[in-house]
Amino acid sequence: MNEIEVVTKEVLSVPDRANLIIVKDQVSLTAANQVFLDIKGLRKKIEDTFSPIISAAHRTHQEAIAQRKKIEEPLIVAERYLNGQVTSYHQEIEKKRREEEEIARQEAVKAEMARRKAEEDDRIRQAAELEAAGATEEAEALVNETVEENQKPIEVYIPPPPTPKVELEGATVKTYWQAEVTDLRALCRAVADGKAAIACVEPNMTVLNAQARALKKEMAIPGVRAVSTSSMASTGKRKAA
Repeated sequence: MNEIEVVTKEVLSVPDRANLIIVKDQVSLTAANQVFLDIKGLRKKIEDTFSPIISAAHRTHQEAIAQRKKIEEPLIVAERYLNGQVTSYHQEIEKKRREEEEIARQEAVKAEMARRKAEEDDRIRQAAELEAAGATEEAEALVNETVEENQKPIEVYIPPPPTPKVELEGATVKTYWQAEVTDLRALCRAVADGKAAIACVEPNMTVLNAQARALKKEMAIPGVRAVSTSSMASTGKRKAA
């Protein structure tokens, strides 16, 4: 048998040995201790058996990645250059289109305001004629109608800008958004005040666990408590026979 078959055979009997033990006295404790030490020894044997295999596979994997990267690098450089060129051109065109849309919007609003002013002047003239003719109520109603019309929000049709959109074949220019935390304290205050979801912040468990290990029961951080668990650990020492 090869090394893997040998260690596999040794491992398979351990779960049954462990499951037969119920620790209730010193004898059963010693038995459990012995199986625990055997497990540690077998895990070391497994590590020694598979480490060279894993290391060789890892080296092969890394070499393949490096080779792929070397071959792909010219394409990445070319793609990065073209991406910069196309993105810059796209941004330039979109800026121009926004400027054209704003000009068209202002012209449309100006035309609508002029239309409303002409309509207002005409209604005021009609109201004056009605009042002169003694139709006071009709004149007042026409004035009120004119005031109501002028208070309505201005809604105008904005034609598409003359500059066409950037069109690509088999590709597109996407805009990506991401968050940047500029003030962590302000963000935490927003979470505390209910202005931001608690999911917006995440505790740094690496730092908190280090604090718990160092301070143990003395750890005193609001919203955090030190929790201990117990487990067997190998010391690497055995009693002399």
